[in-house]
Amino acid sequence: MYMHNRIGAQTKRARVGGALMALALAAGASTVAAQQGGAREYVPFDDIDPTLGHLADMEFSGTVRYWKDEETLRQHLSWVGDPENEWKLNYKHRDLEYDELHGGHFYLEEGEAAFRELSERHPGFAGCIGWGEADLVGAATRYPRYDPETNAIWTLEGRIEHCAKAIAGQELPQGSPGNTRLSLYVKSLSHGMPIDMDIGQPALRIAYERGKGLFYMKAGQFNFACATCHSPKTPVMGRRLRGQMSTTPFAFAAHFPTYRSARGTVETLQERIGLCSRQMRVTPLRPGDPAYVDLEVFLTALSNGYPIVSPGVR
Repeated sequence: MYMHNRIGAQTKRARVGGALMALALAAGASTVAAQQGGAREYVPFDDIDPTLGHLADMEFSGTVRYWKDEETLRQHLSWVGDPENEWKLNYKHRDLEYDELHGGHFYLEEGEAAFRELSERHPGFAGCIGWGEADLVGAATRYPRYDPETNAIWTLEGRIEHCAKAIAGQELPQGSPGNTRLSLYVKSLSHGMPIDMDIGQPALRIAYERGKGLFYMKAGQFNFACATCHSPKTPVMGRRLRGQMSTTPFAFAAHFPTYRSARGTVETLQERIGLCSRQMRVTPLRPGDPAYVDLEVFLTALSNGYPIVSPGVR
């Protein structure tokens, strides 16, 4: 009876803690400075210049020199399987598998078929995603983007959900298979093109600061932050955790949506954030939540300048 009550109490505390954390994430935070002065605990903040994009990793982990381009990656492929060095490749060696058939290509074909069907029935659909441009080659490089008319920051998946409903009267919520397949196809139209999110735009820069605060904020039963595993200021980065190596977060957004070979499905960046939240024992939020949008802006800023890979595989 005692053990049953104790486990019940622990479960209740975990649920309450998770709910409070979800509320905290949903509320976001005003600025990094304000967060550092708040009552919550944070992993020490890294000094990151967001205008440098993925090249800011040179002062962060220094590993960008090993994964900066395909030629450099190929020069270090002997590190694959080496626990001391593989993490320095930032898993970018997996992107070299793009030319080989993997599960992501089947999802890509489904996304292309769905996109063509929607566009034929509703000609304005593509133009909605491209902000007036029906040719979507390169469109994904500029997401997330700020729209002054709606005073909102749109991720690609968020825009697909909006355009499907506004133009086609179809519900395609973020995180749904239909939305993710469409996102994968649109992203593939920018394959090999560098990410170019406008971090100089004030609303995006503010979202970046909020996202940075969330990235370094500790939460959950383990009292972890995203930065616990992905910052050189902790002893975790570069270590093996549950069979995986924690790496730098730079250029992380470039391969999403990505095919997860371990799960046999395609997941978006925000779905990955939700999965990490569960692993930290934090109640995950729904894809499209403002806090997740802020985190996506932050991670995309750290990916600026790095070429998109679609479909990616991990």
